[in-house]
Amino acid sequence: MGLPAPARAWLLALVALGVGPWMQPAAAQAAAPRQGAGLLELLRQVGVTVELMPSCGGPGQLATYNMGANRLCLSQGLQARPAERDRVMLHELVHVVQDCLDGLATPTSSTLAEGFRRSGSLSDEQINRFFLSYLRQQGNLRHVVATTALLPLDSRQREIEAYALQGDPALVEHLLRTSCRAGRP
Repeated sequence: MGLPAPARAWLLALVALGVGPWMQPAAAQAAAPRQGAGLLELLRQVGVTVELMPSCGGPGQLATYNMGANRLCLSQGLQARPAERDRVMLHELVHVVQDCLDGLATPTSSTLAEGFRRSGSLSDEQINRFFLSYLRQQGNLRHVVATTALLPLDSRQREIEAYALQGDPALVEHLLRTSCRAGRP
């Protein structure tokens, strides 16, 4: 089966940025990313509703993305902590990209790893090394393993990808732009 157009687009974006499991994650820092309001506007353009709320989800959650409703909730408390806000927002934007791979109009999402597998260009070992290199670079590998251990496999993979890429604003913005086209259903 061929790679769906959105998945093909983000994979080509990774190749264009020179990103792959054989390269250092820093190679993805090709373009200056938008910050804060610019990324929120981009989300609105692709059809995601963004809400600033006193709280999002369960206790301690700073943000949530609801793929069925295309809604991103950001805790108002993050406004006073810009560095944490940006990291949390990038984490949630990875979930939006995952959602766009299956189409925002569908109740499902895909993992970035599944896109790599479908393309046939990378082995499972290369895919794992790709995300592992990002987690190690950020120093959050133990935290990610602990917080995702009890999740179902697909949910766990989605979270691992979001934690891994939340430290690369240029790549996340590029994936968002190529996977989530404005006006796409």
